[in-house]
Amino acid sequence: MNHQSNSAYPVVLFLVARGKGLSIALALAVLVSAFGIGVSSGALWLIPAGIVLSVILLGLLLSYVEVLRIIADTLIPQY
Repeated sequence: MNHQSNSAYPVVLFLVARGKGLSIALALAVLVSAFGIGVSSGALWLIPAGIVLSVILLGLLLSYVEVLRIIADTLIPQY
């Protein structure tokens, strides 16, 4: 059986190692952006919408990272 090296999946390994931090950073970026745009434009409804969107985004990204970890554990030997 021919085994591929772990370097064949650099993005998967990167996301498995740093996915949680990236998920939090992206959700915070959306939250800060919504807050900044809402305050600067006077559209204050963007602030609660940004909070809701950030929470949904964080949940989706964290679940994606979790599924990716399951796949990596199953398919990539000793990553």
